[in-house]
Amino acid sequence: MPDSPRIKLNDILRDERKTRSKLVPLESGFYETVAAQIREIEDEKRKIEDFYSTKYAILEDELKTARKAIDNIVERRTAKIINLASIHSSSKPKEQKEIDSMTPGEREFYNKLLQLMTGYRSELMDRIFIKKEKQAVPLQPQVSQETGPKETFSEGKKDICKEYIVVRLLKDIPTFVGADGRNYTLAKEDVAVLSAVNAKALINRNAAIQISVKR
Repeated sequence: MPDSPRIKLNDILRDERKTRSKLVPLESGFYETVAAQIREIEDEKRKIEDFYSTKYAILEDELKTARKAIDNIVERRTAKIINLASIHSSSKPKEQKEIDSMTPGEREFYNKLLQLMTGYRSELMDRIFIKKEKQAVPLQPQVSQETGPKETFSEGKKDICKEYIVVRLLKDIPTFVGADGRNYTLAKEDVAVLSAVNAKALINRNAAIQISVKR
């Protein structure tokens, strides 16, 4: 067994469960350390020739426990990060402490998500509160040299805002592969950003509702 102490994943998971909306601070290399820790257990297990020995059974149980714990940690932290991005996209001041609690990878995910949600919200608000003077201007046919670029840009923006929908789950959902190719395991009350295809399917089944954060 390695001399260095292993990360107690169950303790971290317990803390994540206690702090429903706040992230437990993690070291920047947390996930890399966990990956190395799991590989160590796997390597040690492979060295045992007797599959029925007590030591092999202990390592097998330790490996299963570690995998289950890190899966739950990632799931809970992802839900919290999505919720933070949803709140901050409505111009609410960011809580730096929460940002500092993220690993570099989580912070990158948060920034991309925040950008997506902010852009979607801004574009939606622009369509709702369109200026009256613009409404009064009759639509005029565009000259051929301007039609191509303008239509391409407009259609591109529409595709972006329709690509994802933010929903809140009304019931537990078994693991499924989303339209974006990612695996999703969602629980009741989770807030998630899903592709429009998957989000609408859940909404139609009364398994989720579309949400819009307003402050």
